[in-house]
Amino acid sequence: MKQVISVAIILSLTSFAAAPAMAYPGPTKIVSYSASGMKGKAVTGSCWTSSIASSRSDAFRCMIGNSIMDPCFKLSAKAVACPQNVAANTGVIISLTKPLPQPNPKSAAKPWRYQIAGGSGIMCNAGTGTVVGNYPYYCSGNLVCTVPAATTKWPTTFMAQCGTPSGPMTVKGARPMFVMTLWQ
Repeated sequence: MKQVISVAIILSLTSFAAAPAMAYPGPTKIVSYSASGMKGKAVTGSCWTSSIASSRSDAFRCMIGNSIMDPCFKLSAKAVACPQNVAANTGVIISLTKPLPQPNPKSAAKPWRYQIAGGSGIMCNAGTGTVVGNYPYYCSGNLVCTVPAATTKWPTTFMAQCGTPSGPMTVKGARPMFVMTLWQ
């Protein structure tokens, strides 16, 4: 009986040790976000500069009263859409009280939002305020993450380093995490 238990323990430890730390989720879905057709609350406001969250030339940083919305995407010369729920394509539609400012010059695309893989539902948004070290994305679950990068093992899959903020410029428990979907 002792031998059977010992064999069972050894087999369970062996299978635990052989299990990968993270299962490969497949390629990252890259979404080129379009605000056309977005539904949302209609408000008035203005945009004073290009977006900090998105490097797209049609993305702006806008004000509704005392609230900052970033990113907001140009719908027309008189309106921008500021997404809040990308899955449902809902947010706030601003009827502009002033003309749009000059857009960002063309630059390398970086995502303004992404979702961590693994069924966690963790969404990460580009930080538009104080950034913790090299972790410019603030995520649900009290995480901060790096800019996602394509992996060398799976070039169509992106990963980001994520951890918990610990003080103003440090992160603890940083670990690589697969990115399921990213929005550019």
